[in-house]
Amino acid sequence: MFRRRWSGLPAEPKFASDLKELSYFINEKDEVRYVHDPDFYFKYFSTKNTRYNDCQRFAFDHAVNQIIDSRLEAEGLKEVLLPLGVASKDEPHVKIRLSEDLSSKSRVVIIFGQSSQDFGILAHRVASGPGGLNKGSMVNIVKALKQQKSSATDNAAPGIILANPGDLWWWPEGRKGLSEFARHQIPGSSLVHWGWHHDPARNIISENANPTEHLKYIFEKVVPQFVNNKAKIDVIALGDMSDEVEQYLDNDDVWAKVGYRLNALAVLGGYYDMRKANCQGFQKFLDQRGRAYIMNQDPLDTLIAGPEGGSRAVTGYAGYGCPTYSVGPDAFIMELVLVEAGSAVLKWLQEVALDKDYVNERVHIFFPEEEEDDGKWPGWDRDDDDESKGSKRIEEQDHEETKKIQVRVQRDAQPPKMDECEGINEKFVKEIAKREKVADGNADSEEET
Repeated sequence: MFRRRWSGLPAEPKFASDLKELSYFINEKDEVRYVHDPDFYFKYFSTKNTRYNDCQRFAFDHAVNQIIDSRLEAEGLKEVLLPLGVASKDEPHVKIRLSEDLSSKSRVVIIFGQSSQDFGILAHRVASGPGGLNKGSMVNIVKALKQQKSSATDNAAPGIILANPGDLWWWPEGRKGLSEFARHQIPGSSLVHWGWHHDPARNIISENANPTEHLKYIFEKVVPQFVNNKAKIDVIALGDMSDEVEQYLDNDDVWAKVGYRLNALAVLGGYYDMRKANCQGFQKFLDQRGRAYIMNQDPLDTLIAGPEGGSRAVTGYAGYGCPTYSVGPDAFIMELVLVEAGSAVLKWLQEVALDKDYVNERVHIFFPEEEEDDGKWPGWDRDDDDESKGSKRIEEQDHEETKKIQVRVQRDAQPPKMDECEGINEKFVKEIAKREKVADGNADSEEET
């Protein structure tokens, strides 16, 4: 009997987390290019083996993350490990960055990126491709914020807190947190091993086990520790973290503790329906000093819906509780939203910061009337034990809808009368019809014989 030993499995490839050793360089446009062919960006498909390619991408992404992190540090953002008080980097922790002089700032901007991204990264496809490292990361956002004023009476730049809702899976061997995507690419026992089992005892970070806990920790532990009591807070939330932020603030107890400190809130790509809000204080704040950005083909910063929502084709079934704007046609996926709309978001935050009495303009977008929708698909209420009965009901509904459409078409476009048609020989048309009738009669006679 033959058997394969564990030692006989193919070894996993080893890649250094260094762009130069991976045969890449950064050109004058701040873009990562391939050394052997500078016209190309990162090349994922090195082989036909997916695991091999993932190992290379893990090393490449790690190298890019290190460059981004060093640039954020160069912009004056210091590293802070959570939970606060962690003894060393060998213990489970998640890293965030914040301004060194945060306690002296009268205005602080907290940024929550997507929970699916590595720390400091907005979109790897931009950071590692067309656009460059700064554009595809938080570096450009931080640089732009440093050019702003804290208020009309304070010309100093606002303080910054970069949250890290992505790297919450602790990797003991690497002594750092990883995103849910990256954790499946870490080095394994062999080339054929796939992924790692989640062990709560080894992989959970205390009080920051998931994005919800991390967000709560930022507001309830980090802010009181590093931000002075008189400072006003602006919040930028992207993607799934928009929903997390709004769900957290939509609570009377939380709002009583946190709400008085907020100055403005920008949610990008969220789906939280404020028409069902529980906290009136938060609802009023969002209506007056909130702004939503969603994916839409209209030009960037185009107003497309009011606080109550809009056409289902534009805002879906959600009312965002504040004026809603387009992120532009170039932000066709979530990770590109802040990349493309960042300038508009920061411009609005500056406008709010400079006007202590700022209140959103009252807007209402008019849309054509739509038929009421009960939220059910045809046939969902059918009897599971009588399939034919349900199918018949669907057919009847479809038939009725078809009749309605036909009626509308007939009303909108009635065919012209014969005497209204120009260029048609009525005598010739009648002669053709007569010939066809005679031919049909002959054909019927031949079939009967």
